[in-house]
Amino acid sequence: MNRFIAAVVLVAAVGLQAPVQASEQTGWQVEVTPYGWLMGVDGKVAVNDREASFEKDFSDLKDNVDAGFMGLIAASYNRFVLFGQYDYAALSTEGSLRRDLGLPVPPGVGVKGELDTTIATLGIGYRFDTFGENTLDVLVGVRDLKLDTELQRAASARSREMNVTDTLIMLRPSFRISERWRFNPTIAYAVGGDSDTHYELQPELQYQFADSFALRFGYRSLNYELESGNPNSTDDYRAFDGSLSGFLIGVGWTFPAHRSTVAAAPATVPAPVTTRPAAPPPVAAAPPSDADRDGVPDASDRCPNTPVGSQVDGQGCECDITVQLQFGFDSAELTAADTAELDRVATRMREITWVAGVAEGHTDSVGDDAYNLRLSERRARAVVDYLAGRGVDAERVRVVGLGEARPIAPNTTEAGRAQNRRVVLRRTDCNGA
Repeated sequence: MNRFIAAVVLVAAVGLQAPVQASEQTGWQVEVTPYGWLMGVDGKVAVNDREASFEKDFSDLKDNVDAGFMGLIAASYNRFVLFGQYDYAALSTEGSLRRDLGLPVPPGVGVKGELDTTIATLGIGYRFDTFGENTLDVLVGVRDLKLDTELQRAASARSREMNVTDTLIMLRPSFRISERWRFNPTIAYAVGGDSDTHYELQPELQYQFADSFALRFGYRSLNYELESGNPNSTDDYRAFDGSLSGFLIGVGWTFPAHRSTVAAAPATVPAPVTTRPAAPPPVAAAPPSDADRDGVPDASDRCPNTPVGSQVDGQGCECDITVQLQFGFDSAELTAADTAELDRVATRMREITWVAGVAEGHTDSVGDDAYNLRLSERRARAVVDYLAGRGVDAERVRVVGLGEARPIAPNTTEAGRAQNRRVVLRRTDCNGA
């Protein structure tokens, strides 16, 4: 109960600093990061009637820290977040024997420890905007630790497998340092489960070196206090009081790509000029504000922040917009990537209700012309039907099948034919006014 109260207080204190604001993200975004983890063990380990202590010494990483693997995937849809993490490390290290056969051991007696560690974490939560371009993910999850431990002295070994499952509260803030740098710590605390105490601290820096890729590095510490069984028993006691920690580095892939946008500076209104002794001339009214410089005043602009120089309609929305979807051979079935893209399109079309367009279906050159024409129409129809199922009036998107008549790549190669199996969505209502 005390752990639960502490977690509630922690979440509430952070939540007071996290007012909800409008988020720019719509639809799905997924980030996948594999890490290398230089993990070591620091603390007390007991197996049956044998107990040892291990110390991770930063001055001697070679002897005390073994490399491990950590894989992270975080998927967000609008503000909802799904989180998954998997860790594995095989540690082999020297320690000091503290107790054997249930009796104290004099200082200086060595013991070899073999620890095979597997950790799986799942969580679900909600993303808050805090201030500026900073966010906070608050998640509830579960973590399963499997610690296969062997303590060996001379020819005698004690081994035991520990399986520990805990319920977690996780906080994952993200702070913008500069255009390419962010600080992304993770804090987790167990509010219930098999361990007596468990918490995680992971400060991490992120460098965005490309739209879709980022370098991530930091330090991670998993702290456990757990005990099970009778410490005087020879076959059913297990305990761990310490930390699994070390440096980590990984490369993350985010899709759709992360992009930074900078709003154009508002136009400066010149100060009126007065002369003496004549009366000052009348000052012309300042022109209406047009932050994105598309020719449509901000008060009437339904699509702010369009790129400078883009052709727009009378509502300020970009005219030259096309969306291309790919299909498998002889198939009119939408892929998962296609439906994700169409979900984004449907969301936007429900917001800008005056936009209309055409879905043009295409095929490669395999098969006869008449069959390919019908196949291209089926592909275009599949796209329009999917949008209709997402609340877009089917009358707003016209279906056109063009068969194999308009290839965009040579049909002499498999790669070229794959590019030609497509449906292209584009606007037809725009006159650039």
